[in-house]
Amino acid sequence: MTFDVAAVFADAWQMWKRDRELLLAVAGLFLFLPEFASKLLIPEAPELVGFGRDEAAFKSWFVTYQAWLSNYSWTMIVLSLALLFGTLLIFTLYLDTRRPNVRVGLINSLTLLPRYILAVLLVSLPVDIGLILLVLPGIYVLGRLMLTTPSLVVDRSRGVLAALGRSVKLSRGHGMILAGFACITLFSGRLLAAPFDALGKTLDGAPMANPVVAVLLDCGSSAGLTAGALGAILIEIALYRRFAASKGI
Repeated sequence: MTFDVAAVFADAWQMWKRDRELLLAVAGLFLFLPEFASKLLIPEAPELVGFGRDEAAFKSWFVTYQAWLSNYSWTMIVLSLALLFGTLLIFTLYLDTRRPNVRVGLINSLTLLPRYILAVLLVSLPVDIGLILLVLPGIYVLGRLMLTTPSLVVDRSRGVLAALGRSVKLSRGHGMILAGFACITLFSGRLLAAPFDALGKTLDGAPMANPVVAVLLDCGSSAGLTAGALGAILIEIALYRRFAASKGI
């Protein structure tokens, strides 16, 4: 199979142009709002300074971190579930073979959510290990497994492990190209949000006197993360369709 990278981006762009209003509504409700809420409701985790040098400082940090986790863990869980649900909903609206409308898509996504969460955890484990060790192995693994969610949505009856195996099978021979696409899923949202985050940290050091400015910067950062996430989803859908068509699936 000759892989046309430009065609994948063109397919994703066509989906955006055709369904912009629907995508803005779904992404705004289930991707942007949870991101924005997390910035407003959850302060940054306490930083560990001087690890390994000062035992007293480490104990103090650990107590502070435990308190932070106790106060905000349920909020983080709820917002993470909303983000996962929104991501799955977009995949479902495009790839569910029953061609659901939004109402049916919501129901189908809700019933598939537990398996999707399991799939995310199973993908994250080897990817995170690879990223921690040498970075590139993690990116490569993510590329090989990035068709897992589309595979799970298309064939709900076969389960999570089958979706993982299907992703590996479909991506065989194109690991390095898909690793490049994996970089988009990992970094595009962070790059778009980075100017707002950097400006916010700079002004916090000033310190920031106007809370309205802080909210606007959080809004901009959340919008950047949302745009990156939505773009990554559409690219994954376009990739799956092309690979599935090439295999006659």
